[in-house]
Amino acid sequence: MKKIFFICLFFITSGCTVFQPEEANLIQPKLLMQSELPPLRQSTFSNYFEFYCEMQINLHGDVERAKLLTSSGDAEWDSLAELSLLKWKYSPAIYDGHPIKLLISRKIRVVFAEPIIFSIAEIQLDNREAADSVYQALLNGADFTLLVQNYSTSDSKTNNGFIGNVNVKHFSEDISFELSQLKEGEFTKPLNFGDHYIIFKRIKLNN
Repeated sequence: MKKIFFICLFFITSGCTVFQPEEANLIQPKLLMQSELPPLRQSTFSNYFEFYCEMQINLHGDVERAKLLTSSGDAEWDSLAELSLLKWKYSPAIYDGHPIKLLISRKIRVVFAEPIIFSIAEIQLDNREAADSVYQALLNGADFTLLVQNYSTSDSKTNNGFIGNVNVKHFSEDISFELSQLKEGEFTKPLNFGDHYIIFKRIKLNN
């Protein structure tokens, strides 16, 4: 299988467009899911390479602005990489118990690794109580698709919860681990995903 890029992030510094929060009262944004970076043309990178970037994370954990601070040496790749970073999803930064907009700087290590592609559907719930209730219904044999239609708050509801054939390595480490353990037809417990809880199900792979 063709190799792809697996991204590992390391925190460097943070700042805010409005004020500089005190680190003691600040909960940093956590990466929940990343998107594919564009293929590299250069053959000079054998196992990995690193670059620095700046991202502005809004109150909902979406990346509003992304900028590469160091170049790969390929201007076109740099531009496409910035577009990819705009699709990444974080949990919002929390300051004094409230979500805030935060400007973060990070070093990103791009590692060449084999993908793990699963076909995944989801039920997104807005609070823990609803997530636990839906999960219990699934354990009792309720139909996954019916629960999607009745309870999911995700746009994927229009497609019966299906989110596509995805590389599970693009999720955060804890979610990626849970997904990688699934066999076809199995589902996860409710997993915290930013402001939501999501129950993922592995379905038959669509080729």
